[in-house]
Formats: sequence, structure tokens, C-alpha cells
Amino acid sequence: MRIGYTMLEVKNITKKFGDFTALHGVSFDLKEGELVSLLGTNGCGKTTVIKIIVGFQSETSGSVNYAGRPMKQKDRSRVIGWAPQEDSFYGNLKLIENLIYFGNLNDVERSEAKSKADELLKLLKLDHKRNTLAKDLSGGMKRRLNMAIAMMHDPRILILDEPEAGVDPMSRVTLWEVVEEVKKKGTTILLVTHNLIETEHLSDRIIVMDKGSVIFEGTPKNLKSKYHERNIENAFKRAVEKR
Repeated sequence: MRIGYTMLEVKNITKKFGDFTALHGVSFDLKEGELVSLLGTNGCGKTTVIKIIVGFQSETSGSVNYAGRPMKQKDRSRVIGWAPQEDSFYGNLKLIENLIYFGNLNDVERSEAKSKADELLKLLKLDHKRNTLAKDLSGGMKRRLNMAIAMMHDPRILILDEPEAGVDPMSRVTLWEVVEEVKKKGTTILLVTHNLIETEHLSDRIIVMDKGSVIFEGTPKNLKSKYHERNIENAFKRAVEKR
């Protein structure tokens, strides 16, 4: 997939909670058709960045721009699909009912939503569970349902917040296969993850955060080269320890 123009720009974002500064001038961009992995230790500010991008929190200063302009909330809901770590569905609805419902919320016509839901259930290998209550799914299947909901309105940017966390090995393999398939279709993906080895071959670029700041941005190869490491986990460890 050819990487295109800059779609989304996080520009000099600072976020304060009282006297505590969670983000210190964070800047990076996402280009059309690329997959960028956002890496960092727990508490480094990754989730805060994501919540600001999707509009769940507001920045103290800085801006989030889309196609060169400040991003409005209506743009966020139209352009971005977000699969958070928490369950984003209704447990007492069937999978097919959840997908159609959330598609309708995002202005997808009912007939189109039904067709899109069928497509996503097959893509995410959940078709055999279409009439199962969402609350009865395994942890890995719930993660996949989160992804399906995020993709119902064909977002141009898909944000996945640790989709592999806490799932069984089989579900994790399926998740990575789906991420790769979605990327091939040209969707821009921002992937928040702790799994460096499994995402290394998928990532066009990686962004490493530590203590509320971006400390590295480049390709996985660049990171390994910078710290003279063959293993990306060792290179990541060296980058964070330098702080």
C-alpha cells in the first residue's frame, strides 16, 4: 500500500490535570494508508493522547488537525473509528444487533448497516456468533467485536487501543491477521500496543512515548539502528532507559 498525504496531525499537545502535566508538547502525524504503532510504558500518556484525538478529553494547549484544519467533533465521529480497551457494546444485545445499532448511530442506513455487519462478522471470524449475546463472548471475541463496531461506518482512521491485551493466543493471532487485512485495504491505523515483536512487521512507523513526551519517531529499523540492537524489544528498552 502506497503511503499518501498527511491525514491527521497532533500538534504540540500539552495536557494538564491541575498541577500535573500529563503531556508535554506531543507532536506526530498519520499519513493516508499507513500503520503507526504508539508504544510506551504504562502511564506514559498514550491513552491521554488517544482520548484527546477522539474528543473524549480536551487539550490544554496545542491542536489536533485533520486535512490541514483544526478537527471538529463532527469530523472525529465521521472520520475516526475507535476500539478502546473497555467493552464498547451492549452485553444484552446480540452481535448483529450491536453492529446494526452502532452503524445507525453513525448515520449508516439500516440496509447498508446489515450488509456491513455481515461483512465484518466474517472478516473478524465472528459470523458463527452473530446471534450470541455480546456478554457471553470470550475476552478475545469481545476485543474483535470492539473492532467491528469501530469499523461499521468505514472510518478513514482506525484507532486500536491494545486490542491484544488479555486475550488467548488464538484470538491474538486472529486480531493481528485482521489488522493486516484492514491495512491492506488502505485504512490508516493508529495502534496502541505493548507487543513490539508481533507489530514490528506491520508498522510503517513507530512512536515511542515516555513520561508524557515523544522520545522517538521513525521506522522499527531506525529504532534498532539507533541503539545498535537486532531485537526491537531491546532497542525499545534502551530508548526508555536513556530518559
